[in-house]
Amino acid sequence: MFPRTRALPTRPAIAPWKILLPVLVLLALGWWGYRWLTRPVNPPLQAAAQQGTVAGDWAALRTFGPRAPGTPGHARTLEWAAAHLTALGYRVTRQPFEVTVLEGLGAEVRVGGQVLRGQPLWGAQGGEQEARLVRIPPDATTATLERLQLLGQLAVTTCPAGRWAALADAVVDAGGLGLAIVNDCAQPPKPSRVDGTTLPLLELPAQDGAALLRQVGQTVMFTTRTRTRTVTASNLLAARVESTPDVLFGAHLDSVPGSPGANDNASGVLAVLNLARQAAGTPLAERAWFVLFDDEETGINGSRLFAQQYSPSLRHTRAVLNLDMVGVAAQPLGVAAHEDLRALVRRVQPDVRLFEDEPVSTRETFGRSLNLTGRSDHAAFKVLRIRTLFLHRGEDPAYHSPRDRTLEPALVQEAADLARRLADAALEAPFTMREPCGITGRNCR
Repeated sequence: MFPRTRALPTRPAIAPWKILLPVLVLLALGWWGYRWLTRPVNPPLQAAAQQGTVAGDWAALRTFGPRAPGTPGHARTLEWAAAHLTALGYRVTRQPFEVTVLEGLGAEVRVGGQVLRGQPLWGAQGGEQEARLVRIPPDATTATLERLQLLGQLAVTTCPAGRWAALADAVVDAGGLGLAIVNDCAQPPKPSRVDGTTLPLLELPAQDGAALLRQVGQTVMFTTRTRTRTVTASNLLAARVESTPDVLFGAHLDSVPGSPGANDNASGVLAVLNLARQAAGTPLAERAWFVLFDDEETGINGSRLFAQQYSPSLRHTRAVLNLDMVGVAAQPLGVAAHEDLRALVRRVQPDVRLFEDEPVSTRETFGRSLNLTGRSDHAAFKVLRIRTLFLHRGEDPAYHSPRDRTLEPALVQEAADLARRLADAALEAPFTMREPCGITGRNCR
C-alpha cells in the first residue's frame, strides 16, 4: 500500500458572522421584549374615582393633621393623593428629595434654684445666655427697645398681637441676648419662622411665664435645645404617559409645623385633585400635568427642583396655574397673571380681581406678578420665563396657625372651575414657544 499523499477533505470553518448575527437578533428581541414589558402604561380609569367631590376629599384629608415633611400626616397625604390620582387614570411619578428639618428639644429658664420649661420658637437654633431680665411691651417698636437699653440683656414679654418673629428680630437687632414670650394668648398664636440665630428665643406656658415675670430685674439663664435631621419630601407628578404639559395645574401639599393647613394649602391640593377628576377621560388629560409640590413653606424648594428637572418639557407649557389658599374668603378670588395672559383672564372673567405688580415681594403681596419675585410655587417657573397664573384669596386670620382647620368646599370648587376655564382659554389662544432660560437671562427668546 502506498502512503496517502493528500489530506482528506475537511468541513470548512463556520463564518463568524453566521454565529454573531443570530446572537445579535436574539439580544435585540430580548431587549425589545424587556422594554415592552416594562414600558410605562396608563393605569385604568376607575369609574368610582370620578364620583368624588371636594367635600368628600376634604373629609379624608382633614384627618391626617399637619403635613410638614417628616410627619405622619405628610406621609399619609402623599400616599392618599397618589392613590387618588392613580385611580383617575394618571401615571404618578414621585420626585423625592432630602429636606433638613429643625426640631425643638425643649427650652428652660433658670433663675435661682427654679427651672421653668418651654419650647424654642420655630426656626430658632439652640443657645444659652445668662444676663439681667428686662420686661418689654408685647407691641414694642425699635424705638421702644432702644429706650429700654436692651443691649446685653434678656427680654421677656406677654403674648404679642403681631408676628412673634418680627418681635424676636427686633430684640436681636437691639442687642438683646434672648427673648422669652409668655404664651398667655387668648387665641392660639400664629407661628412665624424666626431667623436661625444661636441666641435663645423661646416661649413659656402661661403659668411658668407668670413666675418668670416676677423675676424681672434678676439675673436669669435662657437655654434652648434643638436638633436637625434629614427627612424625605416628594413632589407628585400625575400625567398620562403620552401627555404634554401644555398646561400645568399645581399646588403645594405641605403645611407649616403644627398647623393642620386647611386653607394653606389643603385647599389647593383639593382644587388640583378636582381638576384632575374633571379632566380624566377627556382630551384635556392628554395636554395637562397635575403636580403637588412639596416643601413650599421653607422656600418653594419642591417647585424649584421640579422646574429645573423638567425644564425641557416645559418649553411647551402655555400656562402654569398655581392654586394657594383658595378655601377661605379672606378677599375675593384673585389672579396674578403673566403680562401675556392678563387680557385672557379679563376675557374669561371680566370681574376678576387682578393683582397689581409690587416693587418688592413681601409676605402680604407675594410678589404677585413681577418676574423674579413671589412666595408661592409659581415663582419657580417665572425664572424660566414660563407664563404663570396664581389663584389666591388672600391671607386669612388663621394663616400659619393651629387654627387653620376649616375651609369651604364651594370656594375650592369655584377656584378649580376658574382654573379650568383659564386653562381652556390658554390652550385655544395663539402661542409661541419660548426657550426656558436662567436667572441671568441668557439664551432667552
